[in-house]
Amino acid sequence: MDQISFKCPSCADYSTDKLDSLRIHCQKKHEVSARDLYSKLFLSDGKDPTCACGCGESTKFNSLQKGFSEYILGHAARVKNNWGNNKEALAKSLETRRREDRWSRDPWNRGKTKENDSEFAKICERAYNSEKEKNRRSFFMSEQWQMGVIVPLTGSAHPNWKGGTSSISALCHGSARLYKLWKYPALQRAGFRCERCSSAENLHIHHSGQRMAEIIHLCAPESDDPSWEEQAAWVERVIDWHVERTPPTEVLCHSCHADEHPSLNF
Repeated sequence: MDQISFKCPSCADYSTDKLDSLRIHCQKKHEVSARDLYSKLFLSDGKDPTCACGCGESTKFNSLQKGFSEYILGHAARVKNNWGNNKEALAKSLETRRREDRWSRDPWNRGKTKENDSEFAKICERAYNSEKEKNRRSFFMSEQWQMGVIVPLTGSAHPNWKGGTSSISALCHGSARLYKLWKYPALQRAGFRCERCSSAENLHIHHSGQRMAEIIHLCAPESDDPSWEEQAAWVERVIDWHVERTPPTEVLCHSCHADEHPSLNF
């Protein structure tokens, strides 16, 4: 059998029997993509082929060796197994069901649940909780977010919105002034130990009276959307409130503090 030789369509001095070698040559020397090279070599009119279902849309280019797909993903059903629109297929199916008296045949999963059928439970587990399915759903959701189909609810649009105190709370807790004037004296009074279990590791200052979120709300500005300067002033008011009123506190270790706030992620 004669060996097929491929010539470079952009220059006459290069030929090879390997498509991949020709692709590398064209990309490096002529900056021609694999898609354009395929069109020049194998498509007489130079136009990309369209979907075989007749929709007129261009199909996916796979590689220089494989070329273009015959159908767009999902469009093959329009031709090969389109029960909804293919009248001939519908008529044939109807005739077969009449001839074989299959009208009363129940679907295989009728009445089955995960609770009453172990095999059905295994199928559900594989279908919905397998690693492959989880990755597929995760990729699909990410794609939807990127395209703007799903808009994440943030800020005041979120159902759990509580007035936007979380960032202010973080600024307050991270304030060196609050630590110096309120937290450190509390630690000194407790001898730098947990007041419940006497641990000296990872100590927190717990508001045993009013909670930090309540104090932040009391000191909040009138504006619903405070500027950075207003937020900074807000933090200073919260710190002044602590210094002037000295709310009741309790020095707790990480574990004991978590017992006080089981819903928080310490």
